[in-house]
Amino acid sequence: MKKSEINQVNACKGQNDESSVYLLIKCTKMKLSIKAEKLSRAFKKYHVQGLPFAASFNEFSAPDTGDPHDHPFDFITHILSGGYTERNYSINELGDVDINDIERRPGTSHYVKAIDIHQIIDLPTGHCVTLMIPQSGHVKPTYFYRFIDGKAYRRLWNKRKFLPVES
Repeated sequence: MKKSEINQVNACKGQNDESSVYLLIKCTKMKLSIKAEKLSRAFKKYHVQGLPFAASFNEFSAPDTGDPHDHPFDFITHILSGGYTERNYSINELGDVDINDIERRPGTSHYVKAIDIHQIIDLPTGHCVTLMIPQSGHVKPTYFYRFIDGKAYRRLWNKRKFLPVES
């Protein structure tokens, strides 16, 4: 490496030692911006733009009081602060509904499939921030669900009418 390249790398790393050589390190300056989206009184999404991948910070200030939902894509969620209790719903081959509550703690990461039906039912600290990184493109429409007498009903995100889920 040329001395000027070493100085550039060291400046990026906050070092001044000219004898240090960092192979395959390239200092780049990324222009990042944040696009805020308020989805409800208690849920804000901050889309990070300028990364080489999609990402958003999600901020929750209250549990999800709406209907359980799924997502249009698979994603990994990193719990950055606060944590939450998530209620997961699964519909078996007979159309019956199983419910499982899971505590999600700060510092943990979780893979969520597009077909996973869930909702946040508790914020132990009253506030939570996550980093969401999609793992696929849109693979399906988003649905909202209701469970009545052990049976599942759903509606498309942009429709009002709930219809029985067919097994």
